[in-house]
Amino acid sequence: MGRPRLSELGDIGGGTMTSTGQIDENESGVASEPLRRNRDFVLLWSANFTSTLGAQVSSLAYPLIALDLTGSAVQAGLIGSAGIVTHIVFRLPAGALVDRWNRRRTMLTCDLVRAGMLLAIIATLISGLLNFWMLLGATVISGACAVFFHPAEISALRRIVPTDRLPQAFAQNEARDHAATIAGPSLGGLLYGLGQVVPFVGQLLAYFFSFLAILMIRTPMDVRRREGRGEERRSLFQDIVEGLRWTWGQRMLRVMLLAAAGISLVFSALTFGVIVIAKQGGATSAEVGLMLGIAGVGGLLGALIAPRLMRFSPAFVILAVFWISAALIPLMAISPTISVIGPTLAAMLFLMPTANTILGAYQVAVTPDHLQGRVISSLALIGSVATPVGPVAAGLIIERWGATEALLTIGLVMLIVAAGTTASRTIRRLPSLADAAHSTT
Repeated sequence: MGRPRLSELGDIGGGTMTSTGQIDENESGVASEPLRRNRDFVLLWSANFTSTLGAQVSSLAYPLIALDLTGSAVQAGLIGSAGIVTHIVFRLPAGALVDRWNRRRTMLTCDLVRAGMLLAIIATLISGLLNFWMLLGATVISGACAVFFHPAEISALRRIVPTDRLPQAFAQNEARDHAATIAGPSLGGLLYGLGQVVPFVGQLLAYFFSFLAILMIRTPMDVRRREGRGEERRSLFQDIVEGLRWTWGQRMLRVMLLAAAGISLVFSALTFGVIVIAKQGGATSAEVGLMLGIAGVGGLLGALIAPRLMRFSPAFVILAVFWISAALIPLMAISPTISVIGPTLAAMLFLMPTANTILGAYQVAVTPDHLQGRVISSLALIGSVATPVGPVAAGLIIERWGATEALLTIGLVMLIVAAGTTASRTIRRLPSLADAAHSTT
């Protein structure tokens, strides 16, 4: 990753007026207007909420319809796996292409493609022609569109939201995503109970609303491209490499990314592990769902209060997430029951949205506009690369040694990650967002 020059950071730290007509407080000393009065942010937030909610509805609807169509748990599982594989395969190319394309048109196209795909699903379902391969194709298309939509939306934030409001914007995005994650699967199950076609109709309406909301945004979401003709002929691979190199070259982002990868590994192992442990302990599927629901509420409450928690130093919040997790995991090993695991996970997830807000705001603030899509995709891919290892490792330990040993092992890994993060001077001395925007760490 090359080091961007200060002038390449665009509006950030430049003392210029933002594309929303609001003056950045970094130079003017006056805070910009609240986000609730930022019409374009509200529209973008609403568009992504409905898109995310629709995706979460389908996360349950697709496997259910696959089960009904085929009667095979394996084929239903393939539907879920196809979505994950699609995200991994398309992540880096999507980021590079989003940096080339118009962000508004990218999001509008994603919504149109998903809506068209849903119309096909609805038509074939009603006519009785729907089969497994059509569902698999729909899952891949939906996943690919989501991978393109996300970096385009986050990149657009930099044009719509002034720098001083980025933390609040990311906090509201965290609350939005947690709410959609909690409500989506439940809503999908409820709608599916009303009829097989109902959740797909609901999802179609969600994408239609998202399309209209994005269409109504007035702020230009792109800056004029400065590349010359030679750079326009660069290959997609070269663009991807440039994004990866730049991301890895920023010490602050690199260290935060490694810390995020470590805790993602722990939480993927922990989430899978507690589900298996709860089932082995005799818990019903409803009780397991309640346990995870309680944990999700902890994350949602944390997202709602994240703007207030941003008053603390970034280092304090990030280290608190790691050490609270390291301290609480052993409690689940001592008493691996639903009544203990649910509230404990909720407590661990409470500060997570604030930490995610910090990482997201830092990334958008320090990344040059023409690299936003690639850096967002690089962070998402690298940060989650260890995630698939967690469930496999947890399952092996549970099968070989037992639940208590698995939780203690996960707790030990979390302790190592927390200690390593604390030892990092970069984390301990994280600058304020305004200072980070002016630096080239």
